[in-house]
This record gives sequence, C-alpha cells and structure tokens, in this order.
Amino acid sequence: MTVDNEDNPETGRWRSAIEAMTASFGAHLGQQATVVNSSEFEDGFSCLLRGPAPSDPTLQVAWEAVLGMQEVDGKPDVSVSLFLYSRGRRLRLDDQPGSYLEIVYDGPLDGTGTWRDEGWLQDDFGEFAAHDHYGG
Repeated sequence: MTVDNEDNPETGRWRSAIEAMTASFGAHLGQQATVVNSSEFEDGFSCLLRGPAPSDPTLQVAWEAVLGMQEVDGKPDVSVSLFLYSRGRRLRLDDQPGSYLEIVYDGPLDGTGTWRDEGWLQDDFGEFAAHDHYGG
C-alpha cells in the first residue's frame, strides 16, 4: 500500500485504519492499492484508491475505488465501491448510466477481517458520475 495524498498531508485519527484497510483491500484484489486522496471525519473517512496503471496495450484495464468507513453504533461499517476501466473509460453493465462493484468488509480496522463481493450495482442516483474516466 502506498499513500499519495497531497490534499491532506497531516496524519489524522483514521490514518492507521486507512493504511491498514487499503493494504488489506489490495491483498484481497491481489494488486497494489494507492491512496490518491482522503477525507477524515469525526466518525469515519472516505478515500479514493487507485490500482496499478494499465499495462496491457490492448485492453488497458485499470480500476479506481472509493473506500469508506463510518462508525455505526460504535462499530465500523466499511465498504468499497470499485470502478473498472478499459482504455480510460468506465465499464458498465448493459445500458446502465453507471455501475460499480460493491465490496464490503467485516472485521476490525486493522485489516485482518474479510472482504465480501456484494456484486455489481447500478448507480441510480449518479453518486459516482465523477468517476467516468480513469484518473479523472
């Protein structure tokens, strides 16, 4: 896991959890995960993660994801919304305006828990419309 976070250079309350969860998520995918930027709040955090740059000259597949955590009744509620790209454009299911893979985490914030793929979801409210292009 690497941290490339010029927007929020100070270490905050959730820094160690962000690092552990990013490393754990990268291990789940079998790929390096980098924190592009993060925002910390009193009861949680949100981060943009990015996988390795595309290397295949044909498909140029890459991914970005939003890692979020919020404490609910004193327990962490952690999930990742993953966006898959080919040639810099976000891949979608059928004729959906946007779709993403939802992955949830169960366990402590030290990254020793388990990840579970919930499946592909439609972005009904356009929450992730800004993630239409890789690196954008």
